[in-house]
Amino acid sequence: MVGMSVAVLIRRWSTGRSLLALAAAILIIFGLAAFSASIVEAPGRTAPWAPALGVLAAAALIATPRYRIPVIVLGSLAVFAANIVAGQALAFAGVLAVIRMVEVVVFCQLVDRAGRLPRLDSVVLVLRFVVAAVVAASIFAAGVLLARVVAGLPLQAVLPIDSLVAHIVALLLVTPLALARRDHGRRASGVETVVQTMLLLGTIAAVFSPLNSLPLAFLPLPLFAWAALRLSAVTIALQLLAVALLSSAATLVGWGPFGAGSLDGIDARESIILLQVFLFVFAASTLVLWAKRVEGDAAAERARVKDAILRRSIEQAQTGLLLVERLMEDVFIVVQANSRGLEALGLDPQDDFFSGSSEINVALPPHHPLLAGLNAMSPTVPAWRGELELSLAGGPMSMDVVIEQGSGEAVDVLAVELTDVTAAREEGRRLRGIVERERSLSAQYQQLAGQKDDFLASVSHELRTPLSSIVGYIETLEETALDDAQQRFVETIRRNADRLQERVEELLTAARRSGAEGDDLHPVDVARLTAEVVDDLRPLAAARSISIASSPGRDVPWVRATEDAVTRSVTNVLANAVKFAPTGSTIDVDLVATGDRLQIVVADTGPGIPAEDREKVFDRFYRTEDARTKAVPGTGLGLGIVRALLTGVGAVILIEANEPRGTRVVMTFLVDADRAVIAEAAPVRSA
Repeated sequence: MVGMSVAVLIRRWSTGRSLLALAAAILIIFGLAAFSASIVEAPGRTAPWAPALGVLAAAALIATPRYRIPVIVLGSLAVFAANIVAGQALAFAGVLAVIRMVEVVVFCQLVDRAGRLPRLDSVVLVLRFVVAAVVAASIFAAGVLLARVVAGLPLQAVLPIDSLVAHIVALLLVTPLALARRDHGRRASGVETVVQTMLLLGTIAAVFSPLNSLPLAFLPLPLFAWAALRLSAVTIALQLLAVALLSSAATLVGWGPFGAGSLDGIDARESIILLQVFLFVFAASTLVLWAKRVEGDAAAERARVKDAILRRSIEQAQTGLLLVERLMEDVFIVVQANSRGLEALGLDPQDDFFSGSSEINVALPPHHPLLAGLNAMSPTVPAWRGELELSLAGGPMSMDVVIEQGSGEAVDVLAVELTDVTAAREEGRRLRGIVERERSLSAQYQQLAGQKDDFLASVSHELRTPLSSIVGYIETLEETALDDAQQRFVETIRRNADRLQERVEELLTAARRSGAEGDDLHPVDVARLTAEVVDDLRPLAAARSISIASSPGRDVPWVRATEDAVTRSVTNVLANAVKFAPTGSTIDVDLVATGDRLQIVVADTGPGIPAEDREKVFDRFYRTEDARTKAVPGTGLGLGIVRALLTGVGAVILIEANEPRGTRVVMTFLVDADRAVIAEAAPVRSA
């Protein structure tokens, strides 16, 4: 498990602990800056070794963007104070402080603009870090160059090569120590880490020993490569820092390959510059090599995880997968198989033999159903698909089989895909059975409906004959001289005979409409027919103190229908309204033309029809609860007949609530195109 870096740890601290860490960093920066300034010999010069800058850059990166500038200012002031204490000129130290602030700000912007803490675990990120260090150090060196020119230093002392290299090395050696995560990239054990570290320190001691006079600066290179390939980021950063401190100390006293006594014609400052170049090369190459290795490890780990997920998905797939190799005719070896594939072969996937390795190498039994498809494969038949019935321990199983043949050298390698379609086949059979039953029930229903219609028609015709006789005798009696009592008896017989005739006609109409008899459609004057129906029903309404109000019928378009359909539909609907409207109320009859539609609207203020019953009332013999409770006369056929009549002429009927109370029935007809508007149509007479 990779641990946290110092930067992440500090960011998670409370505000108080973070302030203490900042104070400690400021003290460290002051101490390191004072030490570096103490080795400067000439006034107006900068130190060739700048570890304080690395600590300052680390502190700035740890701080969130909101507090980054204040941290940079405080750290730069600490360096300024250390330079003053070390005897540097006040003006020159102030100029360097300002340039240093700009340097650190630029470095932080290049490395971590968003404040997410930079990571050094890829080559791109490490190279960005190195480039940021070079650019920031170059800005500082340019500022130092300008300050030295203004200060009037001699030409040979103007070029700040020492400052440039020192700042690059400081940023590459010190700053990564705060960003490196514990155990990140570690492959080596603790023993290996100790051995490598001791060998590296021993090599540095040998290279920079006063007894060594040979130029052996390259000798630590293999050990740094070892570190980059095996050790963690923190260990590498600590080793680079230790090497820098040891080699710098040795070089300052004249030891090692860069000591002033080892090279002719160079002074102590030039030897430090050579050392810093040496450290820069080793630090940059080691960090890049480590990042490349970690990046490769991460890519390999991602590939391994993807492979594991893919293998697990294949193993747990509901489709059986087999990799089969052909040895000779009818001889096949199953090289690999997932769990479902093993089950399809009648093998137990939980057997230790199969769980030990993905290579199973099991011979396909003779006469196995798969052999038919496998033997069908040839250079001209690279793929085969079919369905097989397998008899397994769990019972018979239907399998959809797809076989594909390899190409080139792998022509004898066959990929087999087995999909269990047993459940799908059973479901298909079940659904087909349901469909057949539904068809049978539908046929039976249609047969029963036909029988019912035949029965209604037969009964109605049978009733017509005796009714005709009764009506004939009633007419004879009405022409005969009768006393008052006899006259009342005849009127009662006539009234009930008429009512019975109406019911018989309703039954005949319902039976004819169920037989889907066609209508001869033609232009119909709806305004005239509606007015006639209103006139016919006005006496019935007046008997219950109900008035019928209708809108004028001028310029009412004709519709395409039949007189019978319009007359009987309006009569049934208006008669229903008269039945249920309260005494003393008004029934409104309106004709509304909109485009190619004409609506006949009948609205009453009766009890209304509940929303759940508005579709049921069109069923034959259905009556609402209110009609049954109040024993309102009727058979429940009226609205059913109306819908059948209107459907036959291409019209529709809709029942709505008539707010705030009552029922609103809308019958919509198609306007006849040839007689769309009749200028002087007969008006619907108002109440």
